[in-house]
Amino acid sequence: MLLLCAIAAGSIGFSKPSISSQAILDEVNQDRMQLGFSQLSLSPTLSLAAYSKAQDMIANDYFAHISPSGVKPWHWFRALGYAYTYAGENLAAGYTNASELEESWMNSPPHRANILSPFYDELGLAMVASGDTTLVVQFFGSRNNRVSLRE
Repeated sequence: MLLLCAIAAGSIGFSKPSISSQAILDEVNQDRMQLGFSQLSLSPTLSLAAYSKAQDMIANDYFAHISPSGVKPWHWFRALGYAYTYAGENLAAGYTNASELEESWMNSPPHRANILSPFYDELGLAMVASGDTTLVVQFFGSRNNRVSLRE
């Protein structure tokens, strides 16, 4: 299983992933609530942005936060009109169980920081089958009017 450092290659495949966005969202929100943070809501816009990023990784044969042509994660937010104040990304591959995925992310300081950030209030998720593995793109965002922009 691959776990990529929170803010790299797969072959094209189109079978249905065995992990669901609701299961991942539930795991994220359970960890946030246990530590006193508010729950994140699932954003259809961020989920479409995450799906676009996953498709780009498959089409261009990479697994990284920045594409081989230099496209950063924030491109996908903006491409779908998501005007953010704060944004973050977690990536993973090879997981079929939301609990195991969340445990891995929570054991990685950069991933954990994204999951537990008080600056996010929305989450976008995409799980895309690529060959015999599943890519997971997790986009975090906040549309509120905070002072700083995190990139």
